Amino acid sequence: MTTAENGDYLSFGDRNFGLGTVLNWHDHNQRVLKGDIIGITDENTSITKNSIVKVNQTSCNDFSDSTDQLKHRARHINYWKAELERAIRDIDAEIAILEAQRQQVKNAMDILTIPEYITEECLDLRRLRMQSDLIYDEPQEELFTESALIENVKRLHREMLRDIQNQMQMNVAAKNALERDWSDKYLAFKYESENVDLETKSDNVKDIAGATRLSEGQSNVQSWEQYTVNALSQFKHAIDRSKELRAKVEAVLINTARDLRTQDIKVNKALSERIAKTEQVKIELENQLKLTLEKIVETENILETLHEEMLKVSQRLQVAQTRLNTKNCRPKVENCREGSLIGLLEEVRDLNDSMSLLQKRSLETEKLRADLIHERSLIENEIIVKKKTLHLDNERCLFLRSHFQSAEKLCGY
Repeated sequence: MTTAENGDYLSFGDRNFGLGTVLNWHDHNQRVLKGDIIGITDENTSITKNSIVKVNQTSCNDFSDSTDQLKHRARHINYWKAELERAIRDIDAEIAILEAQRQQVKNAMDILTIPEYITEECLDLRRLRMQSDLIYDEPQEELFTESALIENVKRLHREMLRDIQNQMQMNVAAKNALERDWSDKYLAFKYESENVDLETKSDNVKDIAGATRLSEGQSNVQSWEQYTVNALSQFKHAIDRSKELRAKVEAVLINTARDLRTQDIKVNKALSERIAKTEQVKIELENQLKLTLEKIVETENILETLHEEMLKVSQRLQVAQTRLNTKNCRPKVENCREGSLIGLLEEVRDLNDSMSLLQKRSLETEKLRADLIHERSLIENEIIVKKKTLHLDNERCLFLRSHFQSAEKLCGY
């Protein structure tokens, strides 16, 4: 090894002071050529590349997971949105049906005024019956029963209308709750769908400060889902009650219409029977009147005969009395009580007895004729009464009742 190589150069004087050795030079070159920075750089590059790969993989995985979760969330929201849409369609249909039934009840209430008018008019007409026919009979009882039935039906109609209106409010409240929730779900689904489609190159991607902050009052999955479940439960409760009410209203309308028609038949039957009985009595009265008129004529003929006989008896009595008076004019002993005188006296006595008998019979016959005339007046009055009753029951009441509404119209159709 040379002196330069081993570093023994100090012996050459001060001119070599400060010079390094060749060994140092070699070491320096080695350090420069193979410095730590290259290794560090290579190591850093390797680590960086690994980090980039890892970050890229992680971000891609995270993006994919987030996108999948967003899709899952969107599907979850869409499921409940679809359930809400179905419920809204159902509640809309139920509201429409209930509204139609409400109108049906109102129609039934309007139609009921016709039977009510008919019943009241029949009662008012039958108050115009005269004297002996103004009685509380079977038609009157059935009409009062019908009037009470109509009042009961009117009360039921009012109650049904009130229940329908209350149920309609419940249905509308349930629909509003569903629509509010659906509207929120619609916006949420829209936002989640936008998030699903969002990519790094999308136009609306930007930095948003504070986006990672959680808002106060946010719901969790359980409370979010329970909110919709509660709205659907409210809808289910409302629609079940609405269907029950509709079934009840339908049954009430059918039953009340049936009861009204049944009572209408009873009233018509009672009126027909009363008309038949009244007609029969009228016929009997007319026959009785005919017979009474015949008896009056017969009695007047007898009276005329009695008067003629009384006149004859009176004339005979005058003849007998004249004969007796003539006999009393005989002179002295000629004025004798002989047989002819006795015969004349007996004739006068018999004629007086006959006159008394005829007068008595005449008085009895006159009284009988007066009674017959009075009876004729009573019968004629009764016939007028019966004709009035027949007119009211047959031509007025039954005519009115022929306009009694059908069961279909009484149901509000």
